[in-house]
Amino acid sequence: MRGFWLAILTTFSLSLAQGLLLESDLVQTFELRPGEEARGAVRLRNAGKTPLTVSLSLGDYREGEGFMGLGEAPRSLGPQGIALETDRVTLLPGESRDVGFRVRFPAGLSGTRYAAILVAPEAEAREEPGEGARVGLRVVQRYAVLVLASYGGEAQVVFTVGQGGEGRSSLEAENLGGSRFYYPRVGYQVVGPGGVVAQGELGTFLFLPGEPKRLSLALPPLSPGEYQAVLFLDDGYKAYAVRAPFSLR
Repeated sequence: MRGFWLAILTTFSLSLAQGLLLESDLVQTFELRPGEEARGAVRLRNAGKTPLTVSLSLGDYREGEGFMGLGEAPRSLGPQGIALETDRVTLLPGESRDVGFRVRFPAGLSGTRYAAILVAPEAEAREEPGEGARVGLRVVQRYAVLVLASYGGEAQVVFTVGQGGEGRSSLEAENLGGSRFYYPRVGYQVVGPGGVVAQGELGTFLFLPGEPKRLSLALPPLSPGEYQAVLFLDDGYKAYAVRAPFSLR
C-alpha cells in the first residue's frame, strides 16, 4: 500500500530525473486526546548532484476521488488540525533534513481524522533551447504522506462484493460503519474440493473510515470446479476473514 501514495508524473525538460527521496513513512499515525497536539516530521533527502528546492503543501485525499483541498473531505483534520513548520526547503547535494509539522486532534470528536502532506521538487527554470541543446524525459517524483490522528473509535470492515473467474478473484470492502482507520496485512488462500490449492500475501492495505477498497488476487491455473477465495486481514489487534465462492467451468 505504501507505494500507492507515490505519484510519478512525467514531463519534458532539459535535464534528467531529479534526486528527491522521502526517507520517512508514507503513513504516519498519532494517538491523541481531543485538543491534544503532537509534532511529526518528514525526512527529505537530495540524492542528486545539484541543490534541490522542495515545496510542501497540505491537502485531503479520498479513495476513488484523489486529492483535494484541505478541509474538503468529510473526515479531514482541516486547517485547525494540521500545520507545516515550513512550506519550502532547499537541500544541498546529499543533504537530508527533517521538515516538521504539528497535528492537533479536534475537540469534541473521536475516531480518525486525516490529511495529506504533498511534497514535490520545484520546477527548474527553463532555458531556451539552442544549438546543441538536448531535450530529454524527466521523471518528477511527487510524494504524499498521509497523516492519521485518532482518538477511540473502531473499524468495521464490511465486504460488499465478491467476484471470481477469468484468472482472478476480487473483493470490495468498506470501513462502512467504522470511525477509525484499519491498516492490516492481507493474506489469502484459494480452497478447492481437495483443500488449499494456493496461498500467499497481498501486502498491507489502509481502510479509511467510510471509504471503499478493492482487493484483487491472481488465481493459479485451476481445473473446472467450485472454489473459495479466503482473505485474512490482521493488524495485530483486530482480524477479519471472508470467503468468496466462485466457479470455474
